[in-house]
Amino acid sequence: MTAASTTHSLLTIDVKHWMGTDLLGSREQGRKLREFLMSHIQHQESIRLDFRHVDVMTSAFADECFGKLWDSTSHSVIKQTIHITGLTGNNKAVFRFVLVHRS
Repeated sequence: MTAASTTHSLLTIDVKHWMGTDLLGSREQGRKLREFLMSHIQHQESIRLDFRHVDVMTSAFADECFGKLWDSTSHSVIKQTIHITGLTGNNKAVFRFVLVHRS
């Protein structure tokens, strides 16, 4: 699988491949992905993030990427633009925890 592929104008990112690791633990990594997502949001381009091959996502990463994105961007725009797939187990719990404690 490639890091990115486009299907029906929806860019799909294999997050492990794009980040170069299956361990998403740092705020720096989260900032990198958030900035990438912001550029797509600004251009009104939909994107699918595939987390199937990510073993660990920490709260620091999730907060820096998704939490700050949630705090700074219209929630309806985020929901229309960013599609998350492949989150399981602890990664899904971390993702939900970060967003539940906002708003």
